[in-house]
Amino acid sequence: MADDAQQTDQDRMDGHAANGGGSHERAAAVAAARAYMQKGNEAANTGEYEAAEEFFQQAVSTDPTDARARYNLALARQNLGDPEGAIVAYMRAIRLDPSLIEAYINLGNLYGELDLVEEAVEVFQRALELDTGNDELFINLGDGYRTLGFYDDAILAYRQAQILNPENTLAADNLRDVRERLNQQAENIAHLERRVDDDPRDLTRYSDLVDSYLEAHREQDALNLINQMIALEPENPTTYETQAAVYEAMDQPDEAAEAWQHVVQLSPDDPEAWEHLGAWREAQERFPAAISAYRRAAELSPDTPSLRFNLAVVLRDAEDFDGAIATYRGLVDELKGDEDELSQEMLADAYTGLAATLNLATRYDMALQTTQEFLERFPDQPEALYEQASALDMLGRHDEAIGAYERALQGDPLNATYSNDLADTYYAVGRIDDAIEMAENAIALDPEMAVAYETLAQALEGAGRGAEAQEAKQRAAELLAAEEDGEEDGEE
Repeated sequence: MADDAQQTDQDRMDGHAANGGGSHERAAAVAAARAYMQKGNEAANTGEYEAAEEFFQQAVSTDPTDARARYNLALARQNLGDPEGAIVAYMRAIRLDPSLIEAYINLGNLYGELDLVEEAVEVFQRALELDTGNDELFINLGDGYRTLGFYDDAILAYRQAQILNPENTLAADNLRDVRERLNQQAENIAHLERRVDDDPRDLTRYSDLVDSYLEAHREQDALNLINQMIALEPENPTTYETQAAVYEAMDQPDEAAEAWQHVVQLSPDDPEAWEHLGAWREAQERFPAAISAYRRAAELSPDTPSLRFNLAVVLRDAEDFDGAIATYRGLVDELKGDEDELSQEMLADAYTGLAATLNLATRYDMALQTTQEFLERFPDQPEALYEQASALDMLGRHDEAIGAYERALQGDPLNATYSNDLADTYYAVGRIDDAIEMAENAIALDPEMAVAYETLAQALEGAGRGAEAQEAKQRAAELLAAEEDGEEDGEE
């Protein structure tokens, strides 16, 4: 991604408070926010970003509708090495002012630094809808496409940057690099195609060509090749594994599941094949079939904990809570004595699954006990804190739940679910303004999260902001209806 030096420029840190309304309170809030912004700008200009962050946070708290205050807060956090906190603030700034182009640019660059390349590409695409004449944005977009291997799209982006600015040498250099990569990819594919042509009955020559087609995003060519492989050796399980990989790349779960079904029929003692079949049956929400597949995998490879993890997850999804709890407990007991890093990671996952399942099963006291044990071994683990907060919430211990939710968010600030549930609990204890703020955070992090709009609507009603609450309700209804339509289409 192209470097972005905006965060240290005076003009980027210069705050402009939102226009005030007619009321005296609104005018006072705007004036106070402007004063905090000025102090924040002064601190930022001298490199005192901790002080700047505090002043900008005060500006945001004083006037939550000021997009520029949130943008400046994001810049301060970015300079303090807090990318997740900066991302949240940039998203809130964009939600308040969808035309704030510099927020998109910095947000996209942050995603790129965190290797969240698909998210970066989406942000740069949105930014270009606002500023089609920005050659640097096209370079950033091209960089994202290049990283993802979409070379044709990268070429178009870099070429557009050159059209807009013929003096942009970075666009020319990157375009030349992509051309070289694309040519190398084409030469490799041509070589592998010739190799298959030399002896089309040799099945071993096909797999590398399939991989190269997938790398070049030529999924249909890969699928056509696999059909030839199946015609050559219809009883070869490896061919169906390759077919499944192509369907996975094409995001076709039904076809992928059927390919793995062929594999297990041909290789009934292959635990990995049963595991893959279980995963795709689960994706189809065919839970009994998924459970059966995972159980078979675990029987074939009883010393592989990951297989039992998968079984526990699908048992929970199927609402067989007793089965899921027993499986998770077995994993916790088994992994407690292993001190190697991988086992400890799996132990944390097992605790998370156990606590979450206990909460779903409404066994909140047991969930609290589990999270306490979890936190003793893994202090400040966000997942443990979230499940602890959920249990406390359901037991009516809202103040304690808020503390746990807030600590969970400190460890995972980009988690929209944590933000939404904290907003709901703020509302439960009468902290209406905090509930609105946190629900807005959840929506900024996940604009398609219907329940967050419902939480926001509830809080806005509590604040006497009926018209805004109605808008939030309407948006929630639209998202839920779209989700139901999608499920119906999937069933068809």
